Amino acid sequence: MLEKIELRKKLKNISLVNAEHSQTVINKLQNIIKGKVVCTYVPLESEININMHLKGHAVLSTTCLHNEEIRICMYEEPFEKNSFNVFQPVNLKIIDHVDIFLVPGVGFDKKGTRLGKGSGIYDKLLSNYLNATFIGITDKNHLVDHIPFESHDIQMDSLLMHDEFIDINL
Repeated sequence: MLEKIELRKKLKNISLVNAEHSQTVINKLQNIIKGKVVCTYVPLESEININMHLKGHAVLSTTCLHNEEIRICMYEEPFEKNSFNVFQPVNLKIIDHVDIFLVPGVGFDKKGTRLGKGSGIYDKLLSNYLNATFIGITDKNHLVDHIPFESHDIQMDSLLMHDEFIDINL
């Protein structure tokens, strides 16, 4: 879809906001994840690092490539880059249950539509966990009025930015 390709190009050229998260936003996140199995990501330079604020969860997990399939594993150092050029734990301990996903993206809109990197990997993974809660991690520079929605796209239940937590379907 040409519109998504153009929007992706535009948003990739916009720098992330380099700011601390407000205590109100962090408190809300910590209340939501308390006692839950949380799947986060090992951030790339183009992604916001929310992991220092993840306290109170029952289990912390991340995505990994296992037998050429994207799976969920325990979040444990050390990390190595997989064939998708994404960091994952060296020693994979696969888990099957996740309550909450923290999801990076190139951009989001206020309806919870996520614009990823274009490969559909996250949407495919999230489609296996439709009973989980999906929280998009972004900043004000990557929140747009409208992202085209396709049938395979997975909507976020909320968006977390540095100074705002937007509830969509929570």
